[in-house]
Amino acid sequence: MLPSVDWRTAASCSRAFSKGGPTMSREGALDVVADLHRHARNAIDLVTDYTGLVPETLAPVDVVDRARWSRVNIAGFRRLLTGLGAEAPGDAAPTAAAKLTGVQAGAVLAFLSSRVLGQFETFSTDSGRLLFVAPNIVEVERRLRLPSREFRLWIAVHEAAHLTQFTAVPWMRGHFHGLIQTFFDAAEPDRSSAAGLALAVRRALASAREEEPPEGPNTDVMTAVTSPEQRQAISEIQALMTLLEGHAEAVMDGVGRTSINHVQLLRRRFDRRRANPTTLQKFLRQLLGLDAKMRQYAAGRRFVDHVVNGHGVTGFNRVWEAPANLPTEAEIDRPELWTARVLGARG
Repeated sequence: MLPSVDWRTAASCSRAFSKGGPTMSREGALDVVADLHRHARNAIDLVTDYTGLVPETLAPVDVVDRARWSRVNIAGFRRLLTGLGAEAPGDAAPTAAAKLTGVQAGAVLAFLSSRVLGQFETFSTDSGRLLFVAPNIVEVERRLRLPSREFRLWIAVHEAAHLTQFTAVPWMRGHFHGLIQTFFDAAEPDRSSAAGLALAVRRALASAREEEPPEGPNTDVMTAVTSPEQRQAISEIQALMTLLEGHAEAVMDGVGRTSINHVQLLRRRFDRRRANPTTLQKFLRQLLGLDAKMRQYAAGRRFVDHVVNGHGVTGFNRVWEAPANLPTEAEIDRPELWTARVLGARG
């Protein structure tokens, strides 16, 4: 069993470390909440029309603040780990190690809670739930001077695409959870290496300062504490997440071309935000492996665009027929390998 997490400590640390959101009147906040609910319902219909995928279950939509986002994800992680046998249920007194892990988890959640705009959260309930973090959406649209209603719909389309992937493809949720089960089954006790963790921190600092990285393997915290078998599972998870993120990016722009007047402006300014993190954000992204997620958007988008441009949405949708049709990491980089294997076509 992996070291447990004191989730109460994680929740309290997340609250303590979280930043406040943008200043808004009560009426303004209520308007944002109502607007996001409205856009979410519209976005699900738009995504269904564009992709041809019809959700089989109705997942709830929640508009939350940063603290609530952290609480929902804590509940999801706790349910996931208990269900996978990676954490024992019950209210036994937490160990010092569990408290320390709770502090670390809380700090990470606090950072992410100020960055995440929306999420299809798949662990805390049987149906999953669609989350929108209202203060973050308002903060970004103000900072980038974006048309609010269009930006909110655009973000809603991205998250509705994820909802559709997990609720319209019958095997997707079970397959995703199975990959995570494989990851935990391959865990090795006391796998973490102080030297490896120290190198990961030093490389993250060098990246943030735009300096030469120290000698040694290019690693992040996750790589430093995982076994070779776990890293194989991570490879499969990353290939899946790259596909899902790239598909959501393609869908939000595809829908945007017909339903959002200023989609090119939104894309240009939003990509600029991703490409120009602060020094602290660079450090944390490198340390936590979040730079890999940024690369997922680009690599996945290239794969989806290549297949759709050559074989249409119908050809691309063959990817949803069975887990065997999912692209590998190599096929993500070379889409022609996937089209040859799955579609029996060149290019």
